[in-house]
Amino acid sequence: MQTYGEAAKLPPERRTFHILKHSIATHLLDAGADLAFVRAWLGHANIQNTLMYARITIVNRDTEARRLFASPWVM
Repeated sequence: MQTYGEAAKLPPERRTFHILKHSIATHLLDAGADLAFVRAWLGHANIQNTLMYARITIVNRDTEARRLFASPWVM
C-alpha cells in the first residue's frame, strides 16, 4: 500500500487498506452494486453503517444528473 500510495501521490495518512476498502465500496455503489452486497462485502453487521456510502454516491449521482440534464443533447 505504501509503495503504490506513494506512486499515486496520496498523502501518507491515506495509504491504508482501510481507506482502499471503503473507496472500493463507494465505487461499487456508484457502479450500481446492491447495498446489501456492499454491506456484506464490508462486513458491516448493521446496514445503517453502509448507508453512509450510499449518501456519498447519491451526491455524486445528483451532480452527474445535473450536468447531463444541462446538456443541449437532452430533450
